[in-house]
Amino acid sequence: MAGRTGWGRSLAWLLGLTAFGILPRGAAGQQALDVVVDSIVVEGAQRVAVEAVLEFVPFEVGDTIDVGDIQEMERSLWQTGQFSDLRVLAEDGASPGRGIIRIVLSELPSVRQVRIQGLENADSDLVTDSAGVRQAAPYNAQAVILAKALLREALANEGIPFASIEDRLEPVEGLVNVVDLIIDVTEGNRVTVADVVVRGNDAVSTEDIVAAMGTRPEGFWWFRMGEFDEVSFELDRVERIPRLYDSRGFLDARVLSDTLVIDPETGKARIEIDIEEGPQYRVASLNIEGNRQFDDERLEQFFLPREGGLLRSLGFGGTSSEELEARGRVYDQVAYEEAEDAIGQLYSNEGYIYAQTQLIETRRPPAEEGADPTVALTFQISEGQPAYIGQIHIKGNDYTYERVIRDQIALLPGDVFSQDRLIQSYQGISSLGFFETPLPFPNVDPDPETGEVDITFEVVERQTGAINFGTSVGGGIGLAGFIGYDQPNLFGQAKEGHLRWDFGRYVNNFTLTYTDPQLFQTRTTGTVSLFNARDRFFSFQSGQRRRVGGSLRFGFPIPGARRTRLFAGYSIARTTYDLRSSTDDSSLFGLPPGTQSQFQVGITRSTLNHPIFPFSGSRQSWNVELNGGLLGGDGDFTRHLVEGSWWVPVGQVGGDGPDAGRPIIFALGTSVKAGAIFGDPSNFPFDRFWMGGVQFGQQLRGYDETSVTPFGFFPERSGAITDIDRLGDSFLTVTAELAMRLNDNISLSAFMDAGNVWNDPLDIDPTRLYRGAGLGVQLVTPFGPIGLDYAYGFDKTNPGWQLHFRMGPGF
Repeated sequence: MAGRTGWGRSLAWLLGLTAFGILPRGAAGQQALDVVVDSIVVEGAQRVAVEAVLEFVPFEVGDTIDVGDIQEMERSLWQTGQFSDLRVLAEDGASPGRGIIRIVLSELPSVRQVRIQGLENADSDLVTDSAGVRQAAPYNAQAVILAKALLREALANEGIPFASIEDRLEPVEGLVNVVDLIIDVTEGNRVTVADVVVRGNDAVSTEDIVAAMGTRPEGFWWFRMGEFDEVSFELDRVERIPRLYDSRGFLDARVLSDTLVIDPETGKARIEIDIEEGPQYRVASLNIEGNRQFDDERLEQFFLPREGGLLRSLGFGGTSSEELEARGRVYDQVAYEEAEDAIGQLYSNEGYIYAQTQLIETRRPPAEEGADPTVALTFQISEGQPAYIGQIHIKGNDYTYERVIRDQIALLPGDVFSQDRLIQSYQGISSLGFFETPLPFPNVDPDPETGEVDITFEVVERQTGAINFGTSVGGGIGLAGFIGYDQPNLFGQAKEGHLRWDFGRYVNNFTLTYTDPQLFQTRTTGTVSLFNARDRFFSFQSGQRRRVGGSLRFGFPIPGARRTRLFAGYSIARTTYDLRSSTDDSSLFGLPPGTQSQFQVGITRSTLNHPIFPFSGSRQSWNVELNGGLLGGDGDFTRHLVEGSWWVPVGQVGGDGPDAGRPIIFALGTSVKAGAIFGDPSNFPFDRFWMGGVQFGQQLRGYDETSVTPFGFFPERSGAITDIDRLGDSFLTVTAELAMRLNDNISLSAFMDAGNVWNDPLDIDPTRLYRGAGLGVQLVTPFGPIGLDYAYGFDKTNPGWQLHFRMGPGF
């Protein structure tokens, strides 16, 4: 009877009743049945108590039952999962119309524990969590089969596709029908691709094919492990290799077969691929239809080969006049598809978000014997009408005022929609630092009937205020401690408050700063700062300087130049110098006290997409400090500072899908910084310029602090030069950097610095610069940005490496 359905067992019971004479002949097919239960007998119950079985019987002795009662009982018992088989039998009762119900059970063993033996490269939770194999529960054969399949799949994803997985049951001594479930795993060798052999590839080299694949042979470097993954290899076969051939004009190329040959003893594998290349297609003609917004010449540029590499992205190089004719070129199908996407983006940036594009290929046979087949291309555009911005919504800003966010949005209701400005707005909101990152991309809701689009920016507030404390090390101040509080979003209005105390052997500074980015809700910014500082410089140990004062600074927008601001401010400070009695060098700290009255004016333009780790945009500034004269005080000089930096992205890893998250971005940056002093700054020598290191003065990595002087290179604290002679009245530094932005908090870089300092602005000579190069890592921590650089100084007396630690945002 084992294996019968519930209806089959019920039918057997009915037949049994008929055979015993309880029912008249012919009544077995009827659903109406009245039988009085004389008794209920349970057989085969070992682990499961008889009382527990009877809990699932919907009737008692003396009840009148029918077929539905029997079916309900069987369903209830099967749903417990405790039995491998059950039968319901009937016997004559004490009198006609009465019967004895006999329930015969076959119990499943109970699993006391699950042991997985030999598993090293997969998660054992797959068995209990994903497959549902449970301890202290009945044995479930289907769950065990699923668990083995999941383990085999997980090991295959780790490059171990031929693992042996067996299961067995061991009875537990002293317990009735209780077992331990053991899953024995013999993983075997990990499959490592040692070689890839390609046959039939006459036009495309094996090296190019392997480079396009995700499955590659093991190599010398640690990251070339030669791992084999079935999913990745399937993509190689059906997508990556055909895509490579499409980019070379071989539109009919296909992978005929692939074989994986594995040495079972070593796990080394050889991949054999057979390819049929077919003919190479060339472009016969390109026609553009339906374009009114952009002329043919503008759009044809997208279909021309891009040459010049990185220099082209910087505005150098380009396409010569001989290259403007596209006919006869090898048909790079991949590049043409990318051009189609780029043109769609061009239209989107101009508000034509409903524009539709289609690239139609017409393949033609060779015009003559020995010639290549060709492709006639028709690029069809349906422009539609431009979309205008309807409403701009902001959600999730529970603390930050909406106007703070809207100030970062480069779009207004009624504007023509622009994808570029939408991205610029998204980056601007993200760079505020007030919200969780990455931000969800803005939701664009178009209405084709009205031609308008509504845009929704969604943010999630995060805690912005922080108490900072710790230690810092700088070439100018040595080892110091600090404690402070920073709040970049006071009152939810982007007002900034900073309170900091630095203390140590060489420093004791207290600073209080407040900044309002929108004075009286205008675009004018204001900053007030008070300070009380004692500086005993690590690099200049002949004395110390004390300064007490304050400053006021305003920033004004320039009409028509959203990214440009004009700054003006005033500061006043009382400075005293304390000369150590044991020193003979009084050039720096043997000066009388003085009052410095200073007016500052400057202009700054910035399009950088991140305040600390930019990868696109630029920043230029020019600041002038006027000391003395009509302002009074003891100074009489003018100080100029000019700075520029430029960043361009040059590549990325990941981030291709909508849910892929932020990619790792590679960026190339260059910066130039120069300064000059006109007049007599002798009463305030620390307004002059010095160079070397990263913390004190002008940055030049690979050199000690203040070691680059107007008179050449002198090691730090060398007695061959006085302190005052290390300072100059002009400087120039140039930096080139290749950065890898892992995320908003971590960046790696390779850099080269060059710079020098001179006694007079007229002495500046860009051909005489000290050079340094190296590697660096920068982190954003709760204590602020920190960085570690390891640089080689080429032009020191003894060229060599220098380790630099730096703190603060001046990367």
